[in-house]
Amino acid sequence: MSSTYRLFMVMLLAATFLAGCYEAKEPRRMVADTQTDISTDPGSAKQFVDQAFTFIKDLDRYTAQSSGAPVQDQVFQKLNRWLMAQPKDPQWQPDPMIAELPEAVQAMPRLQDLATRPFLPIPPALVEITYRGSEYDFILGSFWAKTVSNAIKQSWNDGQLNLPPEMASFIKKQENQTLTETEAEQLSIAYLLFDWTVRHIQPVREEEIVRETFKPGTSRDVWQVLQVMQGDALERARVFIHLCRQQDLDAVVVQFGEQDPVTQVVGVHVGKDLYLFDTAYGLPVATEDGTGIQTVTQLVEHPEALQAMASETYQYPVTAEKLKHVTLLVEAPSTSLTQATDMLEQTLTGEDKLVLHVRPSFIKDRLKGIPGVTEVKLWPVPFESEVSIPKWLSKPELVVLFRRERQLYDTPNGIGTARTLELMNRLEDESQRPGARKVLLDMRLMSRNLRNTTSNDRDAILKAWGLDFGNDTQARDAYFANLLQNTDLFRELASFNLGVIALEEKEYRSALDFFENRTLEPYPDTQYKSAAFYGIGRSYEALSKTEDADGAYVEKAIQFYTDDDDVLSPYRRGNALRAQRLAPPKTEAPATVSQQEPASPQQEDAKPVDDKVEATNEPTEPTGESDN
Repeated sequence: MSSTYRLFMVMLLAATFLAGCYEAKEPRRMVADTQTDISTDPGSAKQFVDQAFTFIKDLDRYTAQSSGAPVQDQVFQKLNRWLMAQPKDPQWQPDPMIAELPEAVQAMPRLQDLATRPFLPIPPALVEITYRGSEYDFILGSFWAKTVSNAIKQSWNDGQLNLPPEMASFIKKQENQTLTETEAEQLSIAYLLFDWTVRHIQPVREEEIVRETFKPGTSRDVWQVLQVMQGDALERARVFIHLCRQQDLDAVVVQFGEQDPVTQVVGVHVGKDLYLFDTAYGLPVATEDGTGIQTVTQLVEHPEALQAMASETYQYPVTAEKLKHVTLLVEAPSTSLTQATDMLEQTLTGEDKLVLHVRPSFIKDRLKGIPGVTEVKLWPVPFESEVSIPKWLSKPELVVLFRRERQLYDTPNGIGTARTLELMNRLEDESQRPGARKVLLDMRLMSRNLRNTTSNDRDAILKAWGLDFGNDTQARDAYFANLLQNTDLFRELASFNLGVIALEEKEYRSALDFFENRTLEPYPDTQYKSAAFYGIGRSYEALSKTEDADGAYVEKAIQFYTDDDDVLSPYRRGNALRAQRLAPPKTEAPATVSQQEPASPQQEDAKPVDDKVEATNEPTEPTGESDN
């Protein structure tokens, strides 16, 4: 690569991402561009709602040169001005299930004045630290859930997204026996929403201080989990529930047992039963033969079917004893319980439809009669996650982690922009508007070119940014070292994200390349190591089912499902079961639950596969240099 070309590319891309102004032919939209004076009678005030959602729909454009704070301010202003102009129902009452919550939860500020309050801004204590923590976050997260789930349903309707053959066969059988055609389609959509969740929300093992500070499911709210692509089993469950909710499917957390209950399964109401999905294993709870999707009624009646979720290595945590007490936990964030969201949801119709309001007691009435269900409760976890930010700011070590995460996703840079585009289903370039793939690929290119700059190149770049260190080469090198560290992190995240996108788009060879060659190889200690192993396993498993399948694909899928050397990886139990189902034992019957033991911590490191493939959507780059 010539020095002139390298310098040009580095200056262009670094200015693009690090200075926060991704280049586009069309001028970036500014918050002021959408402001107009509108009368505030109830009818015309609807225009305030339209304006508020214009900001949300075009979030990537409005945040190209600044953080999302100005957008949040405008959304609040518009929605609350609209709300002030609306006549409220004086007979409206909060859902009666709120009164059943523990008193400490009922006393939380966001559960006060549900009938009369406007949309709440950032708590005063957080204003100087972050613009996050307001009810804007709930609205944005709901919009993302709608966009993702609508895209999945549209792809299903268009025939571009299909069920795995064995799952399609199972659901067709249900349609012929217990489900109507519409209900069978609902179950199909639920499965696809679940599969999106387990591929996009990575159960990355958090640092010890995070695990010590937060109870399961409470370290991040749904919008955060969607944005950063990671969450534990309960945070995965909440995302899945929100996706289902946008498609008018009742979904609840199913808790088994009273003492030491198991809380890692979501039940989706289809027909007259709850179909079960395990967000810790990343698999539907299987029927007795190890296929399909189990229902709560059948599981309670036939506890021996639990053996289908046990591998040779791991017991399944739900036991026959725990099936004697089944509690359904209704997920309902505080914002969804207000009259404000009730009114706003009724205003958003047609293509703008957005489910924002939840009536837990209505869900309870629909589900409490299902055989096997003991009780239905309102789940406290969502309320606790809403106050997670003050906990992140309570310890110096957590503050560092929180600031790093918010810097990645809330400031103008490629990662935040790309993730927003992913959640809005804008993967490919549109007219005068880059898609998520281009943003991520350009971030990889920027990092490599910045690494390869000469000393003179670096001086020129810094001077172009208005930084002149003169003869202080030590200060210049320290500044650039920090810059390189940041861009290398961008490259790591971009490479992994491109693998996730390729897997989503069924570009399995490209997914293998990004996960293995461009994530694991250059970043062997990446926090996404287990997630990359999972992505590689899923890719080889999918390739093994193609017409021209290589017989070695199954073996390679099993290898990556089982060779993860992180003994505490949240993927291990689900991956062990996936691997066993791909190659069930032929000479010995599976061990009974009482015979199973935890896996040995000694595992072999993953071995490189022989046929490394190249990504087909990587931009053309000069040869002769490492492209990892």
